Amino acid sequence: MSRHVLFVAMLLLASCMPPPPPPAPLEQVDMQVEAMNYRSDEELRSPAGDIVLPLPEGWTVLPSAQRLAEGTIGVALDSLGTMAAILQRVPPSDAIVAALSQRDMRALARACFDRRLQRTGNTVRLSAAFRLSARDSLRFGTYTFTEHNADSSQLSFTYVAVIPTVEGSVYELAVSPLDLALDRRADNRRLDSIFQFLLRIVRVQ
Repeated sequence: MSRHVLFVAMLLLASCMPPPPPPAPLEQVDMQVEAMNYRSDEELRSPAGDIVLPLPEGWTVLPSAQRLAEGTIGVALDSLGTMAAILQRVPPSDAIVAALSQRDMRALARACFDRRLQRTGNTVRLSAAFRLSARDSLRFGTYTFTEHNADSSQLSFTYVAVIPTVEGSVYELAVSPLDLALDRRADNRRLDSIFQFLLRIVRVQ
């Protein structure tokens, strides 16, 4: 086969190949959300110290004696008892290791959501596409889900950020609604605002 014929064949083959997927859109953390004070003496901190979440004024940390899910570093409640911030370490799996090796934050978020599905018996539903988000040089994945609750007619979202550290650990930072008081309930706009604020102040190494 001549070089000319081979070149034409390669061009034809290339023209039949599907175009590469577009790069994932990058969402910046909203830095214009409501300004809040936070306390330097109240925080959720991983044992390794590679992620630290200062808490907004008025929030309290649940005592460590409380029964918490495996890997949970801590849970904090707002002053009204309408929402909680949960910081949890995610154990590695094949899908998580693969996503980390490719630095694919959307795949990392998908792997963590799949793990959540397995742990909850498929009682949660994804509410939005997996997203790639950023704050300064920090890159992480985010997702939002709802949980089936037969006692409530309202649809409340839980907002989750999947954050990798330099050392290769993976953490989930979630903001979730609570139903501790029948006359008080955080709406989704408020939940999202607090979530964005926590993403502004969380410290990651």
